[in-house]
Amino acid sequence: MNFIPMSIMHKYLNWRDRHFPVGNILRHTQYVLVFKTTNYCDLQCPHCCENSGPHNPRTFIPTDIIFNYLKQAKADSAFSNNVVFTGGEITSAYRVGMTDYVPALLNKSLDLGIGTDIKTNAAWIRGELAPRILSDLNTISVNHKPYALHLSLSLDRYHKDALENNARLIAGLADRQIQVNTTGFENHVDMFPALIERIKSEKVSAEEVWIGTPENMRPAVLVGGKLLLTQSKGALFNSGRAQNMDWAKETEFPQFKFICESGVLVAFDSAGRVTLGENSGRKISTKWKTMLGPKSLIHTRADLIKAAWHEETRARLLEGWRFNQR
Repeated sequence: MNFIPMSIMHKYLNWRDRHFPVGNILRHTQYVLVFKTTNYCDLQCPHCCENSGPHNPRTFIPTDIIFNYLKQAKADSAFSNNVVFTGGEITSAYRVGMTDYVPALLNKSLDLGIGTDIKTNAAWIRGELAPRILSDLNTISVNHKPYALHLSLSLDRYHKDALENNARLIAGLADRQIQVNTTGFENHVDMFPALIERIKSEKVSAEEVWIGTPENMRPAVLVGGKLLLTQSKGALFNSGRAQNMDWAKETEFPQFKFICESGVLVAFDSAGRVTLGENSGRKISTKWKTMLGPKSLIHTRADLIKAAWHEETRARLLEGWRFNQR
């Protein structure tokens, strides 16, 4: 077996970081873990970047694998201490009999002291599973620090009955110290004021407040005197079914350009792939699952950084692209 002296390896890495800086940036920029736990969803929205839907396999990333990655991340200085659980539709686990799946993930993450966000389309609020899911979310919020649990809800005109579903869910959690954020698109921002009015129609109070640090204050709505409600806007990239939307954004080239500007997401999916970013069209990705089992988080991140370096090389060769140092 041939060995490369460490001095030569360090010189090579320093040269590569100096002339191809993206890998160096990705190594040291804090990242958020994202687990796209399943690609199964009860809806089949026309704008879905992931092609999620009711005909996809009802498979989920096992909880023990996610727990292991969370523990590894806690030992990584580049981890932002934030995790997002999403899908497909993560609450569809209840529909297939995995009633302990979501509570196990949320409790474990919060027990580790990790900022925890769960994304859902909230369509389940109209079904027979609503009391069970609401009860679980209430119990989880009570058993952990106030506002440690975050919910992200889809609020746009592509999700059927999104306005009504969001209002019902928020009203059902209004007496808990939870943070809820609704995400829509630029041309759907008018739905948020309508949501506030719909919440009030449920006989629940909604008061405008400011939250954050003195240096970074942002508006919010205090619902029921406890729940904090905010809104944000998302970008739609032309991948999956979203490629049929004429206003979907073209993928950035190089693909990692927007990642370096807005932070790093390391997203694991149920098919065994891990990607830089969530819904970015052309994706830099590698495998987290091999024939021998899950790769370590360090190994997975190293492979993603290597893939980003190849993307930077490709961009330079094809377009003469140069990275502007921050």
